[in-house]
Formats: sequence, C-alpha cells, structure tokens
Amino acid sequence: MAARNSEALDVFLKVAAESRVSWRAVELAGRGISADAAGVVWVISKGKYSLSGEELSDLLMKQGDLVDSLSEAWRSFDSGELSDADFEDQLEAVVLGLEEWIPRASL
Repeated sequence: MAARNSEALDVFLKVAAESRVSWRAVELAGRGISADAAGVVWVISKGKYSLSGEELSDLLMKQGDLVDSLSEAWRSFDSGELSDADFEDQLEAVVLGLEEWIPRASL
C-alpha cells in the first residue's frame, strides 16, 4: 500500500501494518499520521498565507529532514540493520519532531 504524495504517511502506514514492530511503534505511527496530517492542514490553511515564501520554504525543509530520517530508519529496520529498540527510538524522535513542527511553524 503506497500513500499518495506523502512519503511520511507511506512509512507510517508500513510501520502500523508491520507484524515485527512493538505496539509502542504502532502507537507512534498513529501519532505520526496525525502529526503529518496536521502539518498538511496548517500549510494549506495558514502557512502559505501567513509566511513569506522563504520562511515557508525553510520550515518545509526542516520537515523534509524529519521525513528523510523516518525513511532512513524504516529502510534500516526493514533490512535488518537496525534493532527493534533503536528503530523505536528513532521513530519516536521523528514523531516528536513532527508534533513540535507545527507550534514552531505557527510562531
């Protein structure tokens, strides 16, 4: 299953459907889906109207860095290079970053 236009959503859905991950990782994936959706809503409804192009671009690049980290963590876990515990730690760091992204963006 591939999500349309959202690399983060695609990875979070893979995590949530993966039988090898802990329930904690599934919970984090759910929070990540919510944070990703909230970010999209904020950009569409407020961000593109309240920020200059440069400011919005900078924020989106920071968000992109989080998504890159998420994709790399998933790739490493899926290939067996990353332990369950390390994957969960990296997943949690990304989710917290995405959850904190909107309040930072709204300043």
